[in-house]
Amino acid sequence: MVDRRQFIKAAGATGVTGMAGLSGCMGGSGATTVSILTWTGYDAVNDQIEEALEDVTLEVSVADGSANMFSTVNAGGGEEYDIVIPNNEYVPRFIDADLAAPVDMDVMTNFDALYPTFQSAAEGQFSDGGEMYGLPVQFGWYAYGYDSSVLPEDHDHSYDVLFSEEVEGVDLTGSITLYDGYYKSIMATGLALGYTEAFEGDTVSFTDEQLTNIEETLIDFKPNLLGFIHDEETLTQDYQNGNLIASFANRSTHVGIMNDVESVEFSQPAEEELTWFEGAVVTAGSENKEAAFEVLNEYIDPETGAELSENRNIMNASQDAMDNIETESLQIEPEILDGMIPFKPAERDDTWIEMFERVKNA
Repeated sequence: MVDRRQFIKAAGATGVTGMAGLSGCMGGSGATTVSILTWTGYDAVNDQIEEALEDVTLEVSVADGSANMFSTVNAGGGEEYDIVIPNNEYVPRFIDADLAAPVDMDVMTNFDALYPTFQSAAEGQFSDGGEMYGLPVQFGWYAYGYDSSVLPEDHDHSYDVLFSEEVEGVDLTGSITLYDGYYKSIMATGLALGYTEAFEGDTVSFTDEQLTNIEETLIDFKPNLLGFIHDEETLTQDYQNGNLIASFANRSTHVGIMNDVESVEFSQPAEEELTWFEGAVVTAGSENKEAAFEVLNEYIDPETGAELSENRNIMNASQDAMDNIETESLQIEPEILDGMIPFKPAERDDTWIEMFERVKNA
């Protein structure tokens, strides 16, 4: 994904790049500067938002993941950044640490256009004590893509494909990739093994026996993998070179691949899919809360939200914004969101990390 207007000043060992403004500072024209810590690509709509909000100037910094966003704000960055946009499973951490401000619903005029799934998520996962503290902005989900010129489109769509040596008479040995990250690959393996009950609470809680089975499954099947890979460029090249038949990764990653490799399709497996969404919070320490909420409202605006999605190859949480998107690979049927499992923290995160390291070193 192209980061067209990225500020490039490095921020040392914090894992943050960009030029963050200080809360309360004013731009050269007297405008309020709203500082945002987020993912790549959000600055693609800076011009549209600054035009819509004439008294607001945006400064976007990019962090290396949700954990870094939380640690940055928790270490005092909440007075430097007005908006932070981690993945949804991190928003409760901001709430629990008193780092997020309650959402100003009087400003959020586009909230009602969110898909019902994400309105419910905001009112559930992002709420505490009757107050809502986060806003879903963009979303995607994890399943597998496949080369339809090799694996028939009418195959039995299931996570079992990722752990099979042969499907529909097609030899998959050495032609499958799993995500290069402990969290996604362990959850996908758990779903393939039928452990859906582990996802029912506020955390993903596999039993000791289930974790053992997941580890053994990954180790046993590892020799049949092309590798643990998640970056779009490598996956695209492997599909183009005929090295890859099925790949477990983010849908937005596969959208990029599908734009370059015509035969690649994205599966909708019979099992539940794992959905993530970026949950924007206005920091409790922000001195520009009203302007910050105005910016968030623009990210789910029908036109600006559509432009943001087109630039990032990621779906918008606003159905009105999605209705304005023309890119075919981004189109979805709203009912596909029904029954998806939202990302949640792992109950024993350190155990998962250690287990995945053993798998990769096996």
